Formats: sequence, structure tokens, C-alpha cells
Amino acid sequence: MSRKQVLGYLYALHNYLKTEKTRHDLADYCRALVIMGVVMLVVWRLLLFFVH
Repeated sequence: MSRKQVLGYLYALHNYLKTEKTRHDLADYCRALVIMGVVMLVVWRLLLFFVH
């Protein structure tokens, strides 16, 4: 991959990160991560409760 291609990809990524859609998508991704974390914590605690 050439330096020009890498700079082109970085330029496109930078422009994408400035859009309103990206902010909305990032909020959705963060919300999903929090929900998955809470679910994993609850399952883990339930497993510990029933195993011991």
C-alpha cells in the first residue's frame, strides 16, 4: 500500500468522522456496548451465585 493510498484513507476517515451520521452511530455503538456489558455482568453474577 502506498503512502498516497494511506493518506487518502485517512482523509476519507477524517471526513466521515465529522458527519452527523457518525455521531449518531457512535452513540448507538456506545449504548450497545453498555447494554452488552450489563448483560454479561448479570450473567456472570448469576453463574457465580448458582455455582457456589
